[in-house]
Amino acid sequence: MKETESNIGLAFTYNEPTIWAEWAYELAVKAKEYALISVMVTNAYITKQAVKDLYPVIDAANIDLKSFSDNFYYKTTFSHLKPVLDAMLWIKNEGTWIELTTLLIPGHNDSPAELKELCSWVNEYCGNETPLHFTAFHPDYKMSNTPSTPFSTLKKAYDIGKSAGLKYVYTGNVFDEQTGSTNCPNCSALLVKRNWYDVKVAGLKGNKCSSCGYEIKGIYNM
Repeated sequence: MKETESNIGLAFTYNEPTIWAEWAYELAVKAKEYALISVMVTNAYITKQAVKDLYPVIDAANIDLKSFSDNFYYKTTFSHLKPVLDAMLWIKNEGTWIELTTLLIPGHNDSPAELKELCSWVNEYCGNETPLHFTAFHPDYKMSNTPSTPFSTLKKAYDIGKSAGLKYVYTGNVFDEQTGSTNCPNCSALLVKRNWYDVKVAGLKGNKCSSCGYEIKGIYNM
């Protein structure tokens, strides 16, 4: 492992990293010797003991909260919702920063009632500074006959999240600067401008809003 000025850390992703947790743990421990952070992109289907073994050395996790319906989880993934919710809180309690991503699939997990329930739960149990990303589905593989997520659905989910009191709600897999960017919850100044994968830091000084000094949680302060 070599130090480079452009690297801030490692991300374990694409394949579920929990299945090779021992390897991720060893790399994360080594990364700390170089002042590098470690990030997991995970479905959070993990036991409490495994969380305690792994996550003390993991700085952040982007967790796929696939739905807020146990029926969806069972029919689509042959798993259950509650173990995921439990694991999310276990991971957070280890001091790991968490962000949540829900892929909205038309007709499957995008009803306003379900989204309200999801956002309320996140606000109550994870905290209103927990970022929540609603991303667009694109037809493929076993769901090739399911239509793409319309932007109107993403915008409705975004509005529901904001109405629930969440400070950082985003849309993803779409071009929309307004719902993809980060604004200061205190003064509304533009902090990070995003449009799909085009990202520009606009109003941050370290991990604080450069306009009013409000601390933005989850910002890696280099």
